[in-house]
Amino acid sequence: MTTRHSAKSIFDPLLRQFCQDTEQIEIDENFSSIFLPHIMSGYDKADKKIFYFGRDTNGWLPTKNLMQNFKDQRFDNYIDETRSWINDYGFLDYNKNAAYGFWTLTMKLHLRLKGITDNISIDKTFYDHDHIDLLNDFGYGNTNAIEVQQSLQNQGIWQTLDKSKYRQVKDKSKIFDKLIHSIKAYQPDLVFIFNWACNEKLFLDGLNYKEEKLDLVKNQFWVYTLHDTNTKVIWTIHPRTLSFNGYNTDELIDTILNVV
Repeated sequence: MTTRHSAKSIFDPLLRQFCQDTEQIEIDENFSSIFLPHIMSGYDKADKKIFYFGRDTNGWLPTKNLMQNFKDQRFDNYIDETRSWINDYGFLDYNKNAAYGFWTLTMKLHLRLKGITDNISIDKTFYDHDHIDLLNDFGYGNTNAIEVQQSLQNQGIWQTLDKSKYRQVKDKSKIFDKLIHSIKAYQPDLVFIFNWACNEKLFLDGLNYKEEKLDLVKNQFWVYTLHDTNTKVIWTIHPRTLSFNGYNTDELIDTILNVV
């Protein structure tokens, strides 16, 4: 079974359940809906399959798109629609080489894992870079399928959002917030999770693992080995909190590489 069909078999039932559970809540039709983990076009052929997880998105496809696909029973359309952004390297335009950006950290780390030590900018200028093809074989997900309150506040959405409806929808979305779905769908060899605020017990629910807490990044660096798949999981802080912890992006990457 290809990863495309495997992912569909995993996420179709979850999307159907979520839509059934939230259809009557009638949250704003333009409210950002479910973000699903996705892979780049070269992922299946990668020597080592690597996945990167952040906290949440900064806006995504609206609820009306998901609900229309629910009515049409065409969740594959929704999955394809949400996949296109990452496969078009949309993160390069979005990131703008932010010093503490998620994409700055993950893509520099991805290149370092491939032996590339050049000082590069993770922004739209990278489209013409010689190493652009080295960024076509990873997976990307979030620990939250629906945006958290802080992100919505940062976007100016929280103030006018129906809080009761949001909390109901957020609660129903938690069926997606588990690493096991990506493990089953994409079989990664190495997983990085950059969100120290996430509840690790809930996110790792259903997985059989060994946990090792390392005295790194001010005791905010855990390593897991998933017994059933031999997947290695490295869990540490989000790059937005690096400066508060006295680190920069390159220092965190060096720390990670010493463990990998």
